[in-house]
Amino acid sequence: MVHRNPTLRRVGLIIFFIAILFGVILTLVRAVPDLEANLYGFIKYGYPRLYSLSCPVLMTTRDRGSVTIRLKNTLERNLSYYVQTQLSTPSLMDTHEQRLDLSPGESRKISWDVTEVNIDLGNFILAHAFTSAATARGMRESTCGTLVLNLPFQGAAMVYYFLFFLTVIGIAVGLWVWIRYRDLSNPADRVRYGWMFFIAAVVLAGMITSYFNFWFAAILMIFLTLLTSTAYLISQKE
Repeated sequence: MVHRNPTLRRVGLIIFFIAILFGVILTLVRAVPDLEANLYGFIKYGYPRLYSLSCPVLMTTRDRGSVTIRLKNTLERNLSYYVQTQLSTPSLMDTHEQRLDLSPGESRKISWDVTEVNIDLGNFILAHAFTSAATARGMRESTCGTLVLNLPFQGAAMVYYFLFFLTVIGIAVGLWVWIRYRDLSNPADRVRYGWMFFIAAVVLAGMITSYFNFWFAAILMIFLTLLTSTAYLISQKE
């Protein structure tokens, strides 16, 4: 039988709330730059999304990152791609154009270096890519963005991945400790049980969707987190 230890229950709740807060922050770190890139003054054509476009997850002013796309020829003949990328700068956009020939089944990754010279709108590096090939679905485009922190060290991406891992572990551990020592006779604990599971699922979904550049879904998850958290806190005060 598990003892109802209020101290351990409180510790689990604190760990859970701290991890949720970090999850929201990490979601914003990825979603906001992608939103800014979508609203930036890139020349956009309205074609379907280029899912392989990727920007660095996080940078400092000392970091050098890469904007990348991966192209693959799924046809049984040679295929020629036209690729255009636009990168932000404080003045004129940095535009690159190139042609790429791929053999049947060949896949190739293309990258463009970005540094602090590409920062615009204060703390963002923003990118747009357009590809065209002689296929039925050859025209694709997408945007992405990166938050750049003004910090005197390199390796912001490793910090992001470490915090991502720590947040997932914190949510799981905090939830497990609280559940193990919760008071089933307390109606408030029974309500909190369902709310914590819902918030954990929503925040984790926000982190994942923002990581894969689905900024609209990530911001929706943030909205759901704030809305349900506010409703829960109000209900607890009544």
